[in-house]
Amino acid sequence: MSDGIRKDIDMKLDYMLAHMPEEIKRQTTHRFFLPGESVVRKGERADHVFLILKGSTRVSNEFASGQRFTFGSLEVPDLIGDLEVLAGQPAFSASNEAVTTCDVLTMSAATFLQWMRADNDFALAVAQLLAAKMYPTSNEAGRVKFLPSLERLHTYLVKRLGDIQTDLFILHTSRQQIADDIGTSVKTVNRGVTKLKEAGLISLHHGKITINPEQQRALRETMPITDD
Repeated sequence: MSDGIRKDIDMKLDYMLAHMPEEIKRQTTHRFFLPGESVVRKGERADHVFLILKGSTRVSNEFASGQRFTFGSLEVPDLIGDLEVLAGQPAFSASNEAVTTCDVLTMSAATFLQWMRADNDFALAVAQLLAAKMYPTSNEAGRVKFLPSLERLHTYLVKRLGDIQTDLFILHTSRQQIADDIGTSVKTVNRGVTKLKEAGLISLHHGKITINPEQQRALRETMPITDD
């Protein structure tokens, strides 16, 4: 979502929260989630909607194989459960886990729909937030899912580097989390790390992936090596 649109939604929600009808306000509660706690789990009954007032969450999907794929994140002022309620689905389609301490405004599905019907500005903000969540998923997720695992790891590292210019980039993310983020197994990640190290594109220090300036440039400029 562009900074302009997010700022506009932030301002609208600030106003709407301040002017929330008392009838709606009486039906909402504040809940707090510590880092690592689940806000919702995939498959649980989707009978509530959560409005994030502070903090951020990690959105992931678990599969029968036991693998978990992290495909997004939510932050202020995103909603959790809006998609399921508006689509009339009985269960949450993905899990949300707090990354930082989260303060959320919780309301029943019925209260959420009541608020939308009563406030056109709130309904528009919900539509904008929902569109912003769905667009990158439809634009990228399918493509990434079918990339070879080593290419996904390469792409992941380039994204984590971003525009950082540093003498030594150290990735503190665990191998399990990397596996979750790119939708593969820890064994496959370890194999990919070994191949990238052998190619001279990364180094390891006490098990952590490190990338020096020359490697940073090479990662950004080269096509991913193959799994073969």
